[in-house]
Amino acid sequence: MPRWRGGRLTDCAMRSGIMTEPASCDCLSGALRLIDAIQAAQDMHQCCQSLLEQALALTTSQSGFVLVSDPRLPSEHFLSSGFEPNFEARSLADRLEWLDQLADAPEERPTRVRFGEHALALQPIRASGRVLGMIGLAGVDEVDTGLQQLMPVIGTMIERLAAKTSMERKLLHFDTFLEVSSLLAKPVGLSESLDIALFSSMKAVSAEAASILLLDEAKQRFRFFHVEGAAKPLLGEITFDSSEGVAGRVLQSLEAQVVNDVVDDVQFYGQIDSKTGFRTRNLIAVPLLAGNDPIGVLEVLNRSGNEDFTVDDRLLLVAVADQIAYAIRNAQLFDQVVQAYCKRRQGEDSCDKCPQPLESWDPCNQYRER
Repeated sequence: MPRWRGGRLTDCAMRSGIMTEPASCDCLSGALRLIDAIQAAQDMHQCCQSLLEQALALTTSQSGFVLVSDPRLPSEHFLSSGFEPNFEARSLADRLEWLDQLADAPEERPTRVRFGEHALALQPIRASGRVLGMIGLAGVDEVDTGLQQLMPVIGTMIERLAAKTSMERKLLHFDTFLEVSSLLAKPVGLSESLDIALFSSMKAVSAEAASILLLDEAKQRFRFFHVEGAAKPLLGEITFDSSEGVAGRVLQSLEAQVVNDVVDDVQFYGQIDSKTGFRTRNLIAVPLLAGNDPIGVLEVLNRSGNEDFTVDDRLLLVAVADQIAYAIRNAQLFDQVVQAYCKRRQGEDSCDKCPQPLESWDPCNQYRER
């Protein structure tokens, strides 16, 4: 019997009795390449890509797919090769049904299904007693024995990568929350703070643009108080009714919402896109509440890579929105104090020598003490 070589994962697989009877040295070599490729993957997309390539190389199939669906991941990962271009969209509902079938199927054997003209063999990816996804291969009578024997190792590696991805994402969100909170608490200009807050929020959820829609005093209209992204120079003077759009719906419900396809949302306010040339694909809208008082809506637009926004993204922005709302409210209160006290009692030019007029309490106090 040929001896396996290839590092700790290979030794572990041998001690566990996996692939104790490889059919050939070529099969063994392919199995090692598969494990090494998954081990080297930096993220779940790369992992699925490597798994699909090596799974097809180990079999006679010319068409296949890999699906990983784990609640710890921000979205499911699906890659296919050799199918018609619309296979991913057409198979969406069926894939959910197939996952349910695999959960009840024997662990060792693949499940056979038909999808249109394709006869598919579905090999579940399992770990810790759960189905994390599947490998689908078209036009094969049997899934390669070597691949079947490797599935426990593959499942364990994917589970660990999902846990790692989840932890990294939580740390990123926590860092973003701390960064935004600390910036908005500093006595610097509100405009500068909001620039960084919106940029940090966009980075954390991989969005292309973000905006703060502020209500007027009558709470009847939105105006673009602050914007980050390609449409920033075009939105300064635009206002619209506070009942319009997803922002209007969020303001009424006071609940954050994720809309991953604005074309299907009848309340999406497309006139802003028409005026600016910006094309909104998906968005998250979060009410800005200073205590119980709604002052506007935070929106982030277009997750990069044509991906969907997630529940984790929404929860992060809800936390950030609280900090932004209070920063804006404090700035509004400060402006009222300046108008009511400084300018009325000390003259309209009372802020001329202030290093940051109308932006921070500290400079105003320093000026008054002179």
